[in-house]
Amino acid sequence: MKRITILLSLLLLGIYANSQDLKFGVYFSPNIAWLSPESKDVKGNGSIVRFSGGLNIENYFAKNYAFATGIGIGGQGGKLIYDGTANNELNVYDSAYNLAGKEVKYTFQYINIPLGLKLRSNEIGYMRFHVVVGFTNQFNIKARASDETAGDFNDDSIKDEISLYNLGYHFGGGIDYALGEDTSLSFTIVYDNGFIDVFKPSPRISSRVVSLRMGITF
Repeated sequence: MKRITILLSLLLLGIYANSQDLKFGVYFSPNIAWLSPESKDVKGNGSIVRFSGGLNIENYFAKNYAFATGIGIGGQGGKLIYDGTANNELNVYDSAYNLAGKEVKYTFQYINIPLGLKLRSNEIGYMRFHVVVGFTNQFNIKARASDETAGDFNDDSIKDEISLYNLGYHFGGGIDYALGEDTSLSFTIVYDNGFIDVFKPSPRISSRVVSLRMGITF
């Protein structure tokens, strides 16, 4: 956590020092999250609803083009079903469970630090259309699992099983609606795709999220 705080502080100082038109905002976002395994023994078995929120920072280096960053806490997760012959174990506290034949629901929470661009149109009435694209640094702070088949574990911590860092790309689009000269409402649909394996052991499983970000920018 200390390293994350130092990194964020340096990032904010760099943005502020080079800013021409700096805008801040806050957002809240319901998410649809799922897991995508790359193994014949494990299959995705549905999505879950999670929530995110945080701070946005936009540094406009031209009239309609900005570097976009910030910090937020985001929920991810999904359901996986393991083949009856799958050779996978999950460590929950001091116990190791064989996952063969089980359906498991996973919920994760990350500190997110995006780095990207925001491109917006000229104002049309009170609205502007925008596109966002970039990368998202993700630091895991919570991970839990529930056995949906036999109930051997229920919303138990599995943080030691999860990779601390993940990196993904994001893209999306939406509208900004002006409430005044410097204040606007923002609605953005964003797709996030993780690059790095969510779990420390194999098989490779990556995270996917579609979110509706609703915010206000000052």
